[in-house]
Amino acid sequence: MKTTLITALILLTTMFAFSSCKSDGYTPAKNVVSAFKAKYPSAKRVEWEVKSTYQVAEFYIGTTEAEAWFDNNGKWVMTESDIKYNSLPVVIRNSFESGEYAKWKVEDVDKLERAGMETLYIIEAELGEQEIDLHYLENGTLVKTIMDKDNKGYLPETTPQTALQFIQQKYPQARVVEVDQEKGLLKIDIMDSQIMKEVVFNHNNEWVVTTWEVRQNNVPANVMNVLRSSAYANYRIDDIDYEERADGTNVYIFEMEQGNKEVYVTINANTLEVVSTTPKN
Repeated sequence: MKTTLITALILLTTMFAFSSCKSDGYTPAKNVVSAFKAKYPSAKRVEWEVKSTYQVAEFYIGTTEAEAWFDNNGKWVMTESDIKYNSLPVVIRNSFESGEYAKWKVEDVDKLERAGMETLYIIEAELGEQEIDLHYLENGTLVKTIMDKDNKGYLPETTPQTALQFIQQKYPQARVVEVDQEKGLLKIDIMDSQIMKEVVFNHNNEWVVTTWEVRQNNVPANVMNVLRSSAYANYRIDDIDYEERADGTNVYIFEMEQGNKEVYVTINANTLEVVSTTPKN
């Protein structure tokens, strides 16, 4: 029994060593290598591997460690770089240090560049046993917070062509920030004229709704008058969203609260009617 176990361990060790050596010195097709060298001519200590269907180069530029992803046609799709906190744009550091997570300890900072999308800076921070990823645009806008996330790395995000064409037609100045699939819906965050908007499509990539936050002073007076004459006039406004819907309806959604009572009040911007009141769960 002991001899059999030792033999098995030797075989496993040999197999592992062989499989590890197989990846050493791997180089993709010439078109991929040429595309990489054209994009990063000063890259040093380059090592290649295959991840999913992508050719991935791990390399250094100066002291910065990075990872660039290319498809098999040599098209660049994404680069992730490990950067120091002090290398962040000043506006991002100011945003973090003046925000609600200022007392959290910064563990890591990543710069994420993706083809056709806005560059993101991700600050990984922790407080006690809590962990959070904060996603910032270059202008310091915090666009997403993800709690308790085990960072397993980033993958290239692709936008279905039909959805991308719709965005380009409806919001021609917009840039894609994030792409998510959630409960059968495709959710695309865009930056349009310095406003963050969420554009939602169904499983057929058909547009459903676009939503964004608005300030109270940007809500038309006639809409505010409807709210003030409603049963929730004495409630405090906590948040306001504006929605453009595929059926042609435009609405303002007011998040209202009074003590322990919280409710969403939806007002049709065209007919100036309260179309729904929904308790907040």
